[in-house]
Parts: sequence; structure tokens; C-alpha cells
Amino acid sequence: MCPRCGAPGLFAAPAAFAPRCRLCGCDFVAHELGARLLYPLIVPLIFGLIALAVAFDDAVRPPLWVHALIWPPFVALVILGALRLAKVAWLKARTDKLQLDKEG
Repeated sequence: MCPRCGAPGLFAAPAAFAPRCRLCGCDFVAHELGARLLYPLIVPLIFGLIALAVAFDDAVRPPLWVHALIWPPFVALVILGALRLAKVAWLKARTDKLQLDKEG
């Protein structure tokens, strides 16, 4: 949702902001996070997912094809969810800061 007007359509792709809001024209691209800023989020998440896969393998001992079936979509969903959450939090913080700067 747009932080200015609340309209849906913040994302144009699974983890990429739309260029701007369709209703109010708020520029989302100016607030896009670079890969460098997302690195501290992704690396620990990957290590956690690897630890989870190893623990799952130790506990259940499934055949290799089960791992190949389960983990790629699970990892993709977790990473995309974390990226979207981080980008929304960043956008919210940036727009709140800009709004405070205007008022003060």
C-alpha cells in the first residue's frame, strides 16, 4: 500500500517496487534499496535456512528428491517474503522521516 494515500500496488514484481503510485504519483523508485543494504538481511537468513535443511534431514531422513521438491520453493518464498518486508519497513521509515523533516 502506498504510504501517502494507502492505494494498493506498491510492488510491480515479487520484490521490486512499482515506479510510482497509480493514484497519487508517489515515487517509489527513489526509495528502492540497493543490494548492498539487503546483504545483512539475506546472508543470516540463508545460513538459517541451511541449518533448517540440515536439521530436517537429520530428523526425517527423506530421500534426495524430497529435498529437491521441498526446499527450492520454500527458500524462494522465505527470501521474497523477507525482501518485501524489509523494503516496506525501509519505505515506511524513509517516508516518516521525510514527513518529519517537512514538519520540523
